Amino acid sequence: MTAPIVGARTAEQLTLALRALEIDLDEERLALLDDVFPGPGGPAPEAYAW
Repeated sequence: MTAPIVGARTAEQLTLALRALEIDLDEERLALLDDVFPGPGGPAPEAYAW
């Protein structure tokens, strides 16, 4: 039995993935993200309707 590899497979891929933790978003950008992805309990945008 085999399983797929999920996530970084090399040290370089891991380093690049961890850089995402360094991103600092201002309040305006966070508000825009909240509009697109309201989170659990909020209405889903029409673009994500199946």
